[in-house]
Amino acid sequence: MSETKMNWDSLLSGVRLRDGKVKDRTHLNEYDLRNDFDDDYGRLIFSSAVRRLQDKAQVFPLDNSDFVRTRLTHSLEVSTIGRSLGVSVEENLIKQGRLKEENRGKISALLAIVGLIHDLGNPPYGHFGEAAIQNFFKNWFSTPDGKVIEARLGEQRAADFTNFEGNAQTFRLLSKLNNLKDEYGYNLSAACLASIVKYPRSSTEGNKDKGTRIEKSLGVSYKKFGYLQAEENRFSTVKEYTGIDTHRHPVTYLLEAADDIAYSAADIEDGCKKKVLDYHTIEKILKSRLEDGSEEDKTILDSFISTYNKNLEEGREDRLDNAVQNFRINAQGFMIKSVVKEFLLRHDEILNGQFDQEIIEVSDAANVRKAFEDLASIIFDNKEIIMREYTGGKVIQGLLEMFVSTVISNKITNSKTEEGKLYLLISDNYRDIMKKYPTEHTSGEPSLYDRLLLVTDFVCGMTDSYALELYRRLTGIKL
Repeated sequence: MSETKMNWDSLLSGVRLRDGKVKDRTHLNEYDLRNDFDDDYGRLIFSSAVRRLQDKAQVFPLDNSDFVRTRLTHSLEVSTIGRSLGVSVEENLIKQGRLKEENRGKISALLAIVGLIHDLGNPPYGHFGEAAIQNFFKNWFSTPDGKVIEARLGEQRAADFTNFEGNAQTFRLLSKLNNLKDEYGYNLSAACLASIVKYPRSSTEGNKDKGTRIEKSLGVSYKKFGYLQAEENRFSTVKEYTGIDTHRHPVTYLLEAADDIAYSAADIEDGCKKKVLDYHTIEKILKSRLEDGSEEDKTILDSFISTYNKNLEEGREDRLDNAVQNFRINAQGFMIKSVVKEFLLRHDEILNGQFDQEIIEVSDAANVRKAFEDLASIIFDNKEIIMREYTGGKVIQGLLEMFVSTVISNKITNSKTEEGKLYLLISDNYRDIMKKYPTEHTSGEPSLYDRLLLVTDFVCGMTDSYALELYRRLTGIKL
């Protein structure tokens, strides 16, 4: 067994940033036997940030259906799949002598919490919301006033906005933006904070994705970025406590796989319910990817076709929905097994920082994953989704125009001015945090960088419905 750079004792560190210590829950309560990540889960499951996920889109923005998935139902599914992956991985690692018995239950508990919270920082309207924020700042920084502010911010801080990323906002939200006690937010474990960062790069180090390929010699961890300049020191502390250095936390690969398994298999169900996909389209794509694949690929394909035909013979009204649900169950089981197998095979490579790919794409389930990607491309090209995403983009753009011009104004302290009134509409929580824990001060006031972060904090904290409602009211469309 080769010596590895990272080790599980540090990787599963329950140390918290507030005091640099592991919380001793049994000191005053001998019956509290949760591990550190069970504790993290308990802190977040009751949070308003998690509750807001129930009104954030997964695929279909502003949808009133009680069936299609929201960010909350998606996150619960990722949490469940993640825990399943963790149980199998840690059991095998213990048997192989690669994980201490005392760490049993920690990887699965860690995956349960990071699965729940991995999307908390995403703005309204999903990935289209991210693009709307990026495009707004790219355009704004090209205006005369914007160019001046971009120069004052500097390349790194300006890139935080032009390359805006929900993953980086998640780290900021969890490590700072809960004003319950102090500047450490929810005071989560270092391992939890490390595991949610899919791209352990700054906004200038990352973002090397060039269309469908990442720049030569760089891995998937360079595709986007994972922390804002405001949290650079905090992320450095997390790296120090967990020992990940410049690499992904190993659990992040399993989180990413759980996310892929959850949304790829779920999208096809939602697409059928919304009448975006039909049987012949699904059959054609599945055949193109699975018909010449492995025996397991063929078995999954045959099962879908035979289930549908059986339902057709029986005259079932829900024949496609039923066939798709059965297919989803079979495909998810195969993907989970394949990810566990691949992670164990590449364990030392991962802990040495020598592996930097999406683990599901190099696993036995690669063809199934590609089939889901092909189906997703059809779903996301649907006119209903395009229309709603376009609407969401206009909403975010409009809100940013109003609130960015507000926070850079010197009139925000005068509630009789338009800027002062809009400033007071920004969440008290976020305004208080900016004042108490700014990245820096300029002449005794929060800097331009902190003021712009205040706006993105506010917008990202909105639900889809709230963003639309606020935009309508501020533009006079609705009183």
